[in-house]
Formats: sequence, structure tokens, C-alpha cells
Amino acid sequence: MQRQIGAVLGILIAFAWSDVAAQKKMHACSLLTSNEVSDAVGEKAGRSQESDVVITEGPSKGETMGGCMWAVGDQGMVSVSVVRAPKGSQHEASLAQLNQAFDALKAQGWKEERKDFSNARCSIMTPPSSETNAPISTGCIAEAKGMGISVGSVSGKKKVAIEKVKALLDGAIGRLR
Repeated sequence: MQRQIGAVLGILIAFAWSDVAAQKKMHACSLLTSNEVSDAVGEKAGRSQESDVVITEGPSKGETMGGCMWAVGDQGMVSVSVVRAPKGSQHEASLAQLNQAFDALKAQGWKEERKDFSNARCSIMTPPSSETNAPISTGCIAEAKGMGISVGSVSGKKKVAIEKVKALLDGAIGRLR
């Protein structure tokens, strides 16, 4: 079950749509501050940890995804990820892969609270009661400035409102170069 949550989060992180030149490395940790993260989730965020991952499968295969993560509370985290957006048929494949991952979770009893915005798709995924150790996740994904960008929050049993994560996404988009 946690592997499927990881798959959804990975898809949210890697999902994207458009085109941009990748001459400069994007530092994902420059897109949000610890204070913004803390304010959004209502708990103190730890120090940011930056990472770069080469995507090995799917429509964005070969692209480098920049990521940043903040530990929050006992078992929670907030992450921001950014990757050059695929285009054309790769865009459509990304959408299909994202929808398949959500459908697989819902088929296993997960509840999705989804809200679409003009520039983003956001969801809260709540595990079935039988999954006592599975986290609740709230995530938003968008395309901006030729980049696919996602912001997500994962926590034990605390729901983070879609609007709070969407505000983080909007702040991160505002800092994209």
C-alpha cells in the first residue's frame, strides 16, 4: 500500500506538460521557505533537503527532477518537485499514468477529495480505515513556465487543506525562473 502511495507521489512529482530549455540547474529548495511550509501545515518544518533524481521510467524518462523536502512533525513531510515538462504524446502519457495511479488507490478503498483550479489539479488522498499505518496526502500539480511542478504534504492522520497546499504551489510557481 505504501508503495502505491509512493507511486502516486512519484507521478505527482514527475508529472508535467510543456517545453523549456534546461541550461541552468533549478534549485527546488529556493521555491519555498521553511516558514511558508510551517505556516501551511501548522507545524514547524525542519531543515530543507535538496535532491536531484534522474527519472528512469515513464514519459519523463531521462529528465532530471529537482526536489526539496522538509520534515514536519513526527512522521510528516512537505515536498516540492520540478522537472522539465514533457510535450505532445508524452504529455498525454503522463496524464494517463497519473489517472491510473489514482484509480488504483480508489479501487482499494482510498478516498479522493479533488479540486481542480485553472492552473492546477489538487487532491487529498485518505486511506481506508483498514490501512492503519498509511499516511494522508495532499498534493497539487501544475505546469508553469515550461516546468511541471508539484507540492505535496504527507502526514500520519492530519489532513492538510487543499487550499494550503495550493498556496504553497502558487508561491513556488512565483519563484520559478
